[in-house]
Amino acid sequence: MNRIWPIPAPGFTAISGKRRPPSAWGVELFCQLRGGIVGREPWPIATCNWIHEGTDGDIVAVKKVEN
Repeated sequence: MNRIWPIPAPGFTAISGKRRPPSAWGVELFCQLRGGIVGREPWPIATCNWIHEGTDGDIVAVKKVEN
């Protein structure tokens, strides 16, 4: 079961929704959706829509994947 977290979740950085995160952050990031849900696995940056559309599916915060 997914837990709903405040935005941004602990350890996450809020994003603007105007462009994708910098490439220096890596090719995958943990993502938090507008509804507060945090993905359990990192998501490939290239496959995500980073522009906010005003829906619960918007990615509003991210966290780097620690190696």
